[in-house]
Amino acid sequence: MANNLPIRALLLIAVLITGLAQSLVLWSSFELHLGDLLPLLGTYAGDGGDSLATQLMLELRLPRTLVAALIGANLAVAGVQVQALTRNPLASPTLLGINAGAACMLALAVAGLFGLAALPLPLLALIGGTFSALLVLALGGYFRAQPSPVRLILAGIAITALLSGLTRAALILSEDMAYSMLHWLSGSLAQVDWDSWHQLWPLSVPGLILALLLGHAFNLLALGEESATGLGIRIHWVRRLAAISVVLLCTASVASAGPIAFVGLLVPPLCRTLFGNDHRLLLPASALTGAAFLVWADLLSRGVAFPAETPVGVITALLGTPFFILLAARSHR
Repeated sequence: MANNLPIRALLLIAVLITGLAQSLVLWSSFELHLGDLLPLLGTYAGDGGDSLATQLMLELRLPRTLVAALIGANLAVAGVQVQALTRNPLASPTLLGINAGAACMLALAVAGLFGLAALPLPLLALIGGTFSALLVLALGGYFRAQPSPVRLILAGIAITALLSGLTRAALILSEDMAYSMLHWLSGSLAQVDWDSWHQLWPLSVPGLILALLLGHAFNLLALGEESATGLGIRIHWVRRLAAISVVLLCTASVASAGPIAFVGLLVPPLCRTLFGNDHRLLLPASALTGAAFLVWADLLSRGVAFPAETPVGVITALLGTPFFILLAARSHR
Protein backbone atom coordinates (compact mmCIF):
# COMPACT_ATOMS: atom_id res chain seq x y z
CA MET A 1 0.00 0.00 0.00
CA ALA A 2 2.87 2.37 0.84
CA ASN A 3 4.17 2.17 -2.74
CA ASN A 4 0.82 3.38 -4.07
CA LEU A 5 0.49 6.33 -1.71
CA PRO A 6 2.24 8.90 -3.98
CA ILE A 7 0.07 7.85 -6.92
CA ARG A 8 -3.11 8.11 -4.83
CA ALA A 9 -2.03 11.49 -3.52
CA LEU A 10 -1.39 12.79 -7.04
CA LEU A 11 -4.77 11.48 -8.21
CA LEU A 12 -6.45 13.19 -5.27
CA ILE A 13 -4.73 16.49 -6.09
CA ALA A 14 -5.75 16.11 -9.74
CA VAL A 15 -9.39 15.54 -8.76
CA LEU A 16 -9.29 18.64 -6.55
CA ILE A 17 -7.67 20.86 -9.21
CA THR A 18 -10.12 19.63 -11.85
CA GLY A 19 -13.02 20.38 -9.54
CA LEU A 20 -11.70 23.86 -8.79
CA ALA A 21 -11.35 24.63 -12.50
CA GLN A 22 -14.79 23.26 -13.39
CA SER A 23 -16.37 25.15 -10.50
CA LEU A 24 -15.19 28.41 -12.04
CA VAL A 25 -16.77 27.84 -15.45
CA LEU A 26 -19.64 25.32 -15.31
CA TRP A 27 -23.36 26.03 -14.82
CA SER A 28 -23.36 29.74 -15.55
CA SER A 29 -26.04 31.81 -17.28
CA PHE A 30 -23.13 33.58 -18.98
CA GLU A 31 -21.16 31.22 -21.21
CA LEU A 32 -17.75 30.45 -19.72
CA HIS A 33 -14.94 28.19 -20.91
CA LEU A 34 -11.77 26.76 -19.43
CA GLY A 35 -9.83 29.10 -21.72
CA ASP A 36 -11.26 32.01 -19.73
CA LEU A 37 -9.13 30.90 -16.78
CA LEU A 38 -5.96 32.21 -18.45
CA PRO A 39 -7.04 35.88 -18.27
CA LEU A 40 -8.03 35.24 -14.64
CA LEU A 41 -4.51 34.05 -13.88
CA GLY A 42 -3.22 37.08 -15.77
CA THR A 43 -5.20 39.31 -13.42
CA TYR A 44 -3.16 38.07 -10.46
CA ALA A 45 0.03 38.42 -12.51
CA GLY A 46 -0.87 42.03 -13.23
CA ASP A 47 -1.77 41.48 -16.90
CA GLY A 48 -5.23 42.65 -17.95
CA GLY A 49 -8.35 40.88 -16.71
CA ASP A 50 -10.93 43.43 -17.89
CA SER A 51 -13.27 41.03 -19.72
CA LEU A 52 -16.75 40.28 -18.42
CA ALA A 53 -15.91 36.58 -18.06
CA THR A 54 -12.86 37.38 -15.95
CA GLN A 55 -14.78 39.76 -13.71
CA LEU A 56 -17.58 37.22 -13.30
CA MET A 57 -15.18 34.51 -12.21
CA LEU A 58 -13.19 36.86 -10.02
CA GLU A 59 -16.12 38.40 -8.14
CA LEU A 60 -18.63 35.51 -8.02
CA ARG A 61 -17.10 32.15 -8.86
CA LEU A 62 -13.66 32.36 -7.23
CA PRO A 63 -14.81 33.21 -3.69
CA ARG A 64 -17.50 30.52 -3.85
CA THR A 65 -14.99 27.92 -5.02
CA LEU A 66 -12.43 28.84 -2.36
CA VAL A 67 -15.05 28.85 0.39
CA ALA A 68 -16.36 25.43 -0.70
CA ALA A 69 -12.85 23.95 -0.71
CA LEU A 70 -11.92 25.36 2.70
CA ILE A 71 -15.21 24.34 4.33
CA GLY A 72 -14.80 20.83 2.94
CA ALA A 73 -11.28 20.65 4.40
CA ASN A 74 -12.49 22.04 7.74
CA LEU A 75 -15.32 19.55 8.18
CA ALA A 76 -13.26 16.56 7.07
CA VAL A 77 -10.39 17.38 9.45
CA ALA A 78 -12.86 18.00 12.27
CA GLY A 79 -14.39 14.59 11.56
CA VAL A 80 -11.00 12.87 11.77
CA GLN A 81 -10.34 14.45 15.15
CA VAL A 82 -13.74 13.57 16.63
CA GLN A 83 -13.38 9.97 15.46
CA ALA A 84 -9.85 9.78 16.86
CA LEU A 85 -10.93 11.14 20.23
CA THR A 86 -13.98 8.90 20.56
CA ARG A 87 -12.40 5.94 18.72
CA ASN A 88 -15.72 5.62 16.94
CA PRO A 89 -15.83 5.53 13.10
CA LEU A 90 -19.48 6.65 13.20
CA ALA A 91 -18.71 9.87 15.09
CA SER A 92 -18.86 13.26 13.38
CA PRO A 93 -18.57 16.92 14.44
CA THR A 94 -22.36 17.08 14.81
CA LEU A 95 -21.92 14.72 17.76
CA LEU A 96 -20.66 17.66 19.83
CA GLY A 97 -23.59 19.90 18.91
CA ILE A 98 -21.25 22.52 17.44
CA ASN A 99 -23.20 23.00 14.21
CA ALA A 100 -26.50 23.15 16.10
CA GLY A 101 -25.13 25.69 18.58
CA ALA A 102 -23.67 27.96 15.92
CA ALA A 103 -26.83 27.76 13.81
CA CYS A 104 -29.03 28.48 16.83
CA MET A 105 -27.04 31.57 17.76
CA LEU A 106 -27.21 32.90 14.20
CA ALA A 107 -30.95 32.20 14.03
CA LEU A 108 -31.52 34.10 17.28
CA ALA A 109 -29.54 37.02 15.85
CA VAL A 110 -31.60 37.06 12.65
CA ALA A 111 -34.77 37.03 14.77
CA GLY A 112 -33.49 40.15 16.54
CA LEU A 113 -33.44 38.55 19.98
CA PHE A 114 -31.19 39.54 22.88
CA GLY A 115 -29.49 42.25 20.82
CA LEU A 116 -27.34 39.64 19.04
CA ALA A 117 -27.78 41.21 15.61
CA ALA A 118 -25.13 43.82 16.44
CA LEU A 119 -22.39 41.19 16.64
CA PRO A 120 -20.51 39.88 13.57
CA LEU A 121 -21.58 36.46 12.26
CA PRO A 122 -18.25 34.66 12.87
CA LEU A 123 -18.26 35.79 16.51
CA LEU A 124 -21.87 34.67 16.96
CA ALA A 125 -21.11 31.27 15.44
CA LEU A 126 -17.99 30.91 17.60
CA ILE A 127 -19.93 31.76 20.77
CA GLY A 128 -22.79 29.40 19.95
CA GLY A 129 -20.57 26.53 18.84
CA THR A 130 -18.23 26.89 21.81
CA PHE A 131 -21.09 27.04 24.32
CA SER A 132 -22.84 23.97 22.91
CA ALA A 133 -19.58 22.01 22.62
CA LEU A 134 -18.59 22.77 26.22
CA LEU A 135 -22.08 21.82 27.41
CA VAL A 136 -22.00 18.50 25.55
CA LEU A 137 -18.45 17.72 26.67
CA ALA A 138 -19.23 18.56 30.30
CA LEU A 139 -22.44 16.52 30.38
CA GLY A 140 -20.73 13.67 28.54
CA GLY A 141 -17.86 13.50 31.02
CA TYR A 142 -15.30 14.29 28.34
CA PHE A 143 -12.90 15.94 30.79
CA ARG A 144 -12.93 13.03 33.24
CA ALA A 145 -10.10 10.53 33.49
CA GLN A 146 -12.07 7.87 31.59
CA PRO A 147 -14.88 9.45 29.56
CA SER A 148 -17.77 7.29 28.38
CA PRO A 149 -18.39 7.43 24.58
CA VAL A 150 -22.04 6.40 25.09
CA ARG A 151 -22.64 9.20 27.60
CA LEU A 152 -21.01 11.69 25.23
CA ILE A 153 -23.25 10.57 22.35
CA LEU A 154 -26.40 10.84 24.50
CA ALA A 155 -25.39 14.31 25.66
CA GLY A 156 -24.78 15.36 22.06
CA ILE A 157 -28.18 14.08 20.93
CA ALA A 158 -29.98 15.84 23.77
CA ILE A 159 -28.26 19.21 23.36
CA THR A 160 -28.59 19.11 19.57
CA ALA A 161 -32.33 18.44 19.88
CA LEU A 162 -32.71 21.33 22.33
CA LEU A 163 -30.79 23.77 20.15
CA SER A 164 -32.65 22.66 17.01
CA GLY A 165 -35.92 23.41 18.80
CA LEU A 166 -34.71 26.89 19.72
CA THR A 167 -33.66 27.46 16.11
CA ARG A 168 -37.14 26.54 14.85
CA ALA A 169 -38.69 28.87 17.43
CA ALA A 170 -36.49 31.71 16.19
CA LEU A 171 -37.63 31.01 12.62
CA ILE A 172 -41.25 31.26 13.69
CA LEU A 173 -40.58 34.62 15.34
CA SER A 174 -38.89 36.01 12.20
CA GLU A 175 -41.42 35.22 9.48
CA ASP A 176 -39.95 37.72 7.01
CA MET A 177 -36.55 35.97 7.17
CA ALA A 178 -37.83 32.41 7.54
CA TYR A 179 -37.31 31.34 3.91
CA SER A 180 -33.74 32.61 3.64
CA MET A 181 -32.93 31.10 7.03
CA LEU A 182 -34.36 27.72 6.03
CA HIS A 183 -32.26 27.83 2.86
CA TRP A 184 -29.18 28.70 4.89
CA LEU A 185 -29.90 25.98 7.47
CA SER A 186 -29.92 23.44 4.63
CA GLY A 187 -26.28 24.34 3.97
CA SER A 188 -25.95 26.69 1.01
CA LEU A 189 -23.07 28.33 -0.82
CA ALA A 190 -25.31 30.46 -3.03
CA GLN A 191 -24.72 33.72 -1.16
CA VAL A 192 -21.03 33.47 -0.35
CA ASP A 193 -18.70 36.24 -1.51
CA TRP A 194 -15.31 37.66 -0.66
CA ASP A 195 -16.64 38.81 2.72
CA SER A 196 -17.50 35.19 3.48
CA TRP A 197 -13.96 34.16 2.56
CA HIS A 198 -12.43 36.83 4.80
CA GLN A 199 -14.65 35.66 7.67
CA LEU A 200 -13.78 32.01 7.07
CA TRP A 201 -10.02 31.74 6.79
CA PRO A 202 -8.93 33.54 10.04
CA LEU A 203 -10.60 30.83 12.14
CA SER A 204 -9.94 27.97 9.73
CA VAL A 205 -6.17 28.32 9.37
CA PRO A 206 -5.37 28.10 13.12
CA GLY A 207 -7.81 25.19 13.47
CA LEU A 208 -6.19 23.26 10.61
CA ILE A 209 -2.65 23.94 11.82
CA LEU A 210 -3.54 22.83 15.35
CA ALA A 211 -5.09 19.63 14.00
CA LEU A 212 -2.00 18.80 11.93
CA LEU A 213 0.23 19.32 14.96
CA LEU A 214 -1.83 16.78 16.92
CA GLY A 215 -1.36 14.00 14.35
CA HIS A 216 1.36 12.16 16.30
CA ALA A 217 -0.64 12.42 19.53
CA PHE A 218 -3.69 10.87 17.82
CA ASN A 219 -1.52 7.95 16.68
CA LEU A 220 -0.42 7.27 20.24
CA LEU A 221 -3.93 7.77 21.57
CA ALA A 222 -5.13 5.00 19.25
CA LEU A 223 -2.97 2.57 21.26
CA GLY A 224 -5.08 3.22 24.34
CA GLU A 225 -5.04 5.92 26.99
CA GLU A 226 -2.75 4.01 29.36
CA SER A 227 -0.22 3.32 26.61
CA ALA A 228 -0.39 6.93 25.39
CA THR A 229 0.18 8.21 28.93
CA GLY A 230 3.12 5.86 29.35
CA LEU A 231 4.64 7.23 26.14
CA GLY A 232 4.51 10.78 27.49
CA ILE A 233 1.26 12.07 25.98
CA ARG A 234 -0.76 14.43 28.17
CA ILE A 235 -4.19 13.19 27.24
CA HIS A 236 -6.07 16.05 28.89
CA TRP A 237 -4.15 18.58 26.82
CA VAL A 238 -4.69 16.60 23.62
CA ARG A 239 -8.43 16.53 24.29
CA ARG A 240 -8.58 20.25 25.01
CA LEU A 241 -6.52 21.28 22.00
CA ALA A 242 -8.47 18.97 19.69
CA ALA A 243 -11.75 20.37 21.02
CA ILE A 244 -10.51 23.92 20.31
CA SER A 245 -9.54 22.92 16.77
CA VAL A 246 -12.89 21.24 16.08
CA VAL A 247 -14.82 24.25 17.42
CA LEU A 248 -12.82 26.68 15.28
CA LEU A 249 -13.24 24.61 12.11
CA CYS A 250 -16.95 23.92 12.53
CA THR A 251 -18.05 27.36 13.69
CA ALA A 252 -16.17 29.09 10.88
CA SER A 253 -17.82 26.78 8.35
CA VAL A 254 -21.34 27.19 9.77
CA ALA A 255 -21.02 30.98 9.82
CA SER A 256 -20.12 31.00 6.13
CA ALA A 257 -22.50 28.44 4.62
CA GLY A 258 -24.74 27.01 7.30
CA PRO A 259 -24.57 23.48 8.70
CA ILE A 260 -23.41 21.05 5.98
CA ALA A 261 -23.82 17.43 7.07
CA PHE A 262 -21.99 14.18 6.37
CA VAL A 263 -18.66 15.62 5.16
CA GLY A 264 -16.98 14.89 8.50
CA LEU A 265 -18.53 11.44 8.57
CA LEU A 266 -17.96 10.34 4.98
CA VAL A 267 -14.44 11.56 4.22
CA PRO A 268 -12.33 10.12 7.12
CA PRO A 269 -13.24 6.41 6.59
CA LEU A 270 -12.64 6.82 2.85
CA CYS A 271 -9.21 8.31 3.49
CA ARG A 272 -8.36 5.55 5.97
CA THR A 273 -9.03 3.03 3.24
CA LEU A 274 -6.85 4.90 0.74
CA PHE A 275 -4.05 6.26 2.96
CA GLY A 276 -4.01 4.17 6.14
CA ASN A 277 -4.43 5.04 9.81
CA ASP A 278 -1.37 7.23 10.38
CA HIS A 279 -2.92 10.55 11.38
CA ARG A 280 0.14 12.47 10.22
CA LEU A 281 -0.88 11.46 6.70
CA LEU A 282 -4.59 10.97 7.30
CA LEU A 283 -5.24 14.58 8.39
CA PRO A 284 -3.79 16.34 5.31
CA ALA A 285 -5.27 13.66 3.03
CA SER A 286 -8.69 14.22 4.60
CA ALA A 287 -8.32 17.97 4.14
CA LEU A 288 -7.66 17.54 0.41
CA THR A 289 -10.40 14.92 0.03
CA GLY A 290 -12.93 17.04 1.92
CA ALA A 291 -12.10 20.05 -0.23
CA ALA A 292 -12.51 18.03 -3.44
CA PHE A 293 -15.72 16.40 -2.20
CA LEU A 294 -17.47 19.66 -1.33
CA VAL A 295 -16.31 21.43 -4.51
CA TRP A 296 -17.76 18.63 -6.64
CA ALA A 297 -20.90 18.48 -4.46
CA ASP A 298 -21.38 22.22 -5.00
CA LEU A 299 -21.01 21.70 -8.74
CA LEU A 300 -23.69 19.01 -8.59
CA SER A 301 -25.97 21.24 -6.52
CA ARG A 302 -25.79 23.91 -9.22
CA GLY A 303 -26.46 21.51 -12.06
CA VAL A 304 -29.31 19.40 -10.65
CA ALA A 305 -32.00 22.01 -11.29
CA PHE A 306 -30.09 24.62 -13.33
CA PRO A 307 -30.64 27.60 -13.42
CA ALA A 308 -32.13 27.17 -9.93
CA GLU A 309 -29.79 26.00 -7.18
CA THR A 310 -30.15 23.14 -4.72
CA PRO A 311 -28.51 23.70 -1.31
CA VAL A 312 -25.23 21.81 -1.21
CA GLY A 313 -26.21 20.38 2.18
CA VAL A 314 -29.00 18.47 0.45
CA ILE A 315 -26.50 16.93 -1.97
CA THR A 316 -24.09 15.90 0.79
CA ALA A 317 -26.99 14.37 2.73
CA LEU A 318 -28.13 12.38 -0.32
CA LEU A 319 -24.58 11.13 -0.88
CA GLY A 320 -23.80 10.59 2.78
CA THR A 321 -26.92 8.75 3.97
CA PRO A 322 -26.34 5.49 2.04
CA PHE A 323 -22.66 5.65 2.98
CA PHE A 324 -23.60 6.00 6.66
CA ILE A 325 -25.90 2.96 6.40
CA LEU A 326 -23.11 0.95 4.77
CA LEU A 327 -20.58 2.08 7.38
CA ALA A 328 -22.96 1.21 10.22
CA ALA A 329 -23.55 -2.26 8.74
CA ARG A 330 -19.78 -2.88 8.41
CA SER A 331 -19.18 -1.68 11.97
CA HIS A 332 -21.90 -4.04 13.23
CA ARG A 333 -20.30 -6.99 11.49
